[in-house]
This record gives sequence, C-alpha cells and structure tokens, in this order.
Amino acid sequence: MKKIVSTMFVLLMFIVSGCNSAELKVSEEQAKSSVIEHHTGHIGKVKIRSIELKKNNYIVEWKNEENCEQGIDSVDGENGEIEMIKASIC
Repeated sequence: MKKIVSTMFVLLMFIVSGCNSAELKVSEEQAKSSVIEHHTGHIGKVKIRSIELKKNNYIVEWKNEENCEQGIDSVDGENGEIEMIKASIC
C-alpha cells in the first residue's frame, strides 16, 4: 500500500511540475530592442506603439512613419525569435 501511495505522489509531482509555465528568458525591453533592430533600415526610425505578453510571447506593435511601414510581431519569450504577424506599407 505504501508503494502505491508513494508512486502516486511521485507521479502527481511530475504532473504538477510539468504544468508550470516556462520561465521567460527575454525581457520586455529586449523584445522591444529586437523588433526595432529587425525593422530599422536606411529610412526612418521604428517606434514601438504597444507591447503585450500572451502565452510566453511578446506581441509588439510597431510603426515607422518616415517610410510608412507598420506591423505586429511576436517575440518568443524563451529564445527571442521574431515572427511577423502582420505588416503593411501605405
């Protein structure tokens, strides 16, 4: 009986520890800087309009008024990879 209880306890601990969300390795400021660097070209300056954390990803809305670009990117909070969600040029 003790073996069964011990085994159930260990299994429960594995399940509970697996449900914890991953630790973010990328800060909000790093995500902003990455998006600015990614979209900065020869014309204009990229400005961050908003940033929001959703499911370990930063959703960053940006705009470059001088070359008429804007968009929304997702920055992975664990490895910093940038994925374009939406972009437009006037």
